[in-house]
Amino acid sequence: MLDINGTYYMANMVKWTRSRDIIMGLSKAFCFGILIVFISCQKGLTTHEGAVGVGRATTEAVVNSSLAVLICNFFLTMMFNIIYPAGYQ
Repeated sequence: MLDINGTYYMANMVKWTRSRDIIMGLSKAFCFGILIVFISCQKGLTTHEGAVGVGRATTEAVVNSSLAVLICNFFLTMMFNIIYPAGYQ
């Protein structure tokens, strides 16, 4: 779409990606996965009222997980920016 050469893209990706980027990305993904699993399991295990309850529990799990990920992302970003300041090489 932007007519960027693949070789140019790969060279700049390798040049500008630092270890802090990989550490932050993998750590956040792990934390988000744990949050989603625990929230979804809790909602699923406390479901009642049959099929209606399952639909309601699914909706609540998605909403609660989304909010938890947003809030957790804020605090993880703050923490990682303290650990790895922007000028860190």
